[in-house]
Amino acid sequence: MEKLKISEIFYSLQGEGARKGVPTIFIRLAGCKAKNACFAAGIRCDTEFNSGKEYSSEDLIKWIEENAKGCLEITWTGGEPLDQLKQDHVDYFKGKGYYQAIETSGLHPCPEGIDFICVSPKVADHVVKKNFPHGVTELRYVRHKGQEIPAPEIKAEYYYISPHSDGWEINSENLKHCINLCLKHPTWRMSMQSHKLWGVL
Repeated sequence: MEKLKISEIFYSLQGEGARKGVPTIFIRLAGCKAKNACFAAGIRCDTEFNSGKEYSSEDLIKWIEENAKGCLEITWTGGEPLDQLKQDHVDYFKGKGYYQAIETSGLHPCPEGIDFICVSPKVADHVVKKNFPHGVTELRYVRHKGQEIPAPEIKAEYYYISPHSDGWEINSENLKHCINLCLKHPTWRMSMQSHKLWGVL
């Protein structure tokens, strides 16, 4: 099994979407092949994902046992976690009894066995549709003031929009815009980056 290059691991509360408030082990994989699409769309990533250190799956289990003993929830995130994460990694942690969520741009198809798939699209809709033809658990779009409600080509259990923030500062204009979008389109829900309000990673 290949080692994973990881920029950080931390134990915290999920701050966004349908799993908000759930204690989870965040494993942020280094690198992101979708970053140019983000830059083109005016989305500035609020995480550092270029640097990293290699971990084996056994190294990760050791970290979890030392820092988050008792938690059986993993969130694979990035960067773009599916640049690296493969089926054998997912199978390994599934065999250890872990519930696995993922936060992805939609650039790559997902290994089988992931329990909760959140796609925050950073690539063209036809790419997302090709990679997730049967839909996902959650779609979460970042929105600036003036951007319209999304028109996704795939189905999801949950549909969220999230105001683009200025680093750790909430952008009030983007927030008001997203509130109005949800009120006009009530099949969509608001997803704030609550961890920033809580003051946790």
